[in-house]
Amino acid sequence: MRQRVLQTFSPCLALISLFSVGNALALECGGFNFPKCINALRQPAQFAGGFVPQAPFGGFGGADNCKGHISHTPVVLVHGNGDSAIGWASPAPERAGKSQRPSVYQELKAHGYNDCEVFGVTYLDPAKQEQEFSHTASNFHQPSKYEVIWLFIESVKAYSGSTKVDIVGHSLGVSMSLAALDYHSDPENGKNDKAWASVRRFINIAGGIHGLNSCIWGIYAASTCQAERSGQAGAFYEFGFYPDFPWWGGRNRWTAVQGEHSLRHAPQRHPDVSFYTISAGPQDDIHCPLTLPPFAAPVKCTSGPLFEASSNVRAQLNLGADPASPTPSWVDSVDQDIKQLVPRDLGGVGHFGARNYAGPLITQMLSTDCKGTACKGNYVGKVQVAKP
Repeated sequence: MRQRVLQTFSPCLALISLFSVGNALALECGGFNFPKCINALRQPAQFAGGFVPQAPFGGFGGADNCKGHISHTPVVLVHGNGDSAIGWASPAPERAGKSQRPSVYQELKAHGYNDCEVFGVTYLDPAKQEQEFSHTASNFHQPSKYEVIWLFIESVKAYSGSTKVDIVGHSLGVSMSLAALDYHSDPENGKNDKAWASVRRFINIAGGIHGLNSCIWGIYAASTCQAERSGQAGAFYEFGFYPDFPWWGGRNRWTAVQGEHSLRHAPQRHPDVSFYTISAGPQDDIHCPLTLPPFAAPVKCTSGPLFEASSNVRAQLNLGADPASPTPSWVDSVDQDIKQLVPRDLGGVGHFGARNYAGPLITQMLSTDCKGTACKGNYVGKVQVAKP
């Protein structure tokens, strides 16, 4: 059954050579078994055209003959937990009578972006499958990952000749990118790269910027769910998704309601950057797990990915408003642990669907001055305004 499903998806993951510059190596998924691309492990580095970034774990981007072919602000795509940059080639599976949709990468290419303008970086180590790729609970925010992201942004700027980039993050990639930009703008930490000056627009897809309710009922000091680290100066740059509850032993200024590093207030601190959010609302099983009773959720789960209101927060949209379809046939091939983790993604738009179906919104957000639901673009489905 697994092989049949992979064969069904493969034709839609072919190269889109019509939109390539020169003989660029377009991003290839290599087959898809929800929620991952096969090439995440088989071909983790897909660079071309002389683009040789400092990216030890892989990524993609670059093409021949880029000179004179860069008309968009370069886009840097930052993946989520347990994934890689290759995941941006993941298609949006069929659901509720709607046919399969192209990946985010394919949508960008179809809307005029070329491989000189679209890049992705992997900050987790594919070689450490048991630790970073498969055992996702071991991953958390830390300076070594910030370095990978920031050095990649610098490489993209040098390669493209652009002074700014647009950043699109999913899940852990959202908070990892926000923290990386803070870390490389912090003179007290010895990093005064003024990283935020390199960002034009920032799109947050289902990021855990308020923390995760499920972390409260786990062991907060462990890995993904840990609070901020204490100790020597700058130690707080290591943190997980524990909501900020100092009185409960879980200080975390990143997920806090207020403060100079509160992720949800990043737009207020950086007024020259335009911010956007794409969420799945209550259909997001990472933010709103079915196994967690309402009384155990001090953080409003639908607010989990949302920035606080600010004039430069141009749109925060919920794609989870469409009713789920009967379970489609492709779900038969999905691993059981994934079915248990994100059941509402199997026929609806959940945590992964918020990324996979987001291509039309992303292209609209990056290429126009849209606000609110005008950022829907040609998305086929129901979209609601999400409010904190």
